[in-house]
Amino acid sequence: MLSSARHILIIQPLVGIGDMIWHKPWIDELIAHYQVTLATKPTVQAPIIFHGTPASFQLMRIERSLRGKRGRHDGLLGFWRLVRDFRESGADTAIILHHSTRYAMAAWLAGIKTRLGYGRKGQQKYLNTGQYLSPSELRGHAVSRISQFAARNGFGLDNPAWHITLPKAAHRQAETYLKSAELIAEKGRTRPYLCLGIGAMHPERQWGAKKFSQLITGLFCARPDMRIALIAGPDDAEMVTEIERHLSRHSDIPAPLIIQDRLDVACAVMARAEGYVGNDTSLLNLSVCVGKPALGLFSQSEPLDYSPLIHQLNLFASSDYGTKGLIHKISAEAVIEAVLRLWPETK
Repeated sequence: MLSSARHILIIQPLVGIGDMIWHKPWIDELIAHYQVTLATKPTVQAPIIFHGTPASFQLMRIERSLRGKRGRHDGLLGFWRLVRDFRESGADTAIILHHSTRYAMAAWLAGIKTRLGYGRKGQQKYLNTGQYLSPSELRGHAVSRISQFAARNGFGLDNPAWHITLPKAAHRQAETYLKSAELIAEKGRTRPYLCLGIGAMHPERQWGAKKFSQLITGLFCARPDMRIALIAGPDDAEMVTEIERHLSRHSDIPAPLIIQDRLDVACAVMARAEGYVGNDTSLLNLSVCVGKPALGLFSQSEPLDYSPLIHQLNLFASSDYGTKGLIHKISAEAVIEAVLRLWPETK
């Protein structure tokens, strides 16, 4: 069904950075063989995730349902703007990586000749080719959904690989930060350090400043050679301050490097680290994309297993995930034990 495609409009309307990363290997496969326009929401940071793609690749912003904010594609008038934008893309094929009827209808009204998608019942009337996912498959994880759908529709992968290409400017800025914290020694050798991802969109995924502070102090006792870089977002200023306040009681512990910069700079810092430890957020998935092991503090959803670089603590039963307050049952001692197992000191 893709043999006659010239220009593919890929529609991936999920809102999170992790959502986009999970789909990335299959989108990369399509980019390698076709002219592609990717329609997605600005919250997924697609310009960073797809930096370095060929000139035949373009991005289109979907501006609707932006975590409670209205955009130019919301409402009835917004729907017709979406139809117009789809038409103006010039695509002859639409691949809808979602079950939404709205996007399938918009592609149909835009006159896009070939349309395939996940195929929930209401969506099917606007699709005209391809194989669907079953209701049970639609309930699976995003990686499982795209993997099964792609395999049935001509762009499956035997060994999907997750990676991103970072701009040189991001690497230069990261090196500046590492030098300022004396994490780059003479002759350019990087001292061992771990990145801690302290932010989380949802309180139930937030381990908290006290626990992260206990982790840092405990790691210093066990691995005094291992330094720490805190990766924080714009909404994490209070947490950074609280961690600094906790650590100020221990004058012997080196102050952590604090990264509150652009996402691509944070990724470049992670790319030179030993690995990532922290909340189940986009940073965990980005650590995989820069080829570094990640220890996730999973609580609201079952641990991710799409990459061998992702590790978990094995503290809870499958039925426990999603329980209110579960993240607070993860002790600093359990995380320290896992860190020492994953990143043993080398002599």
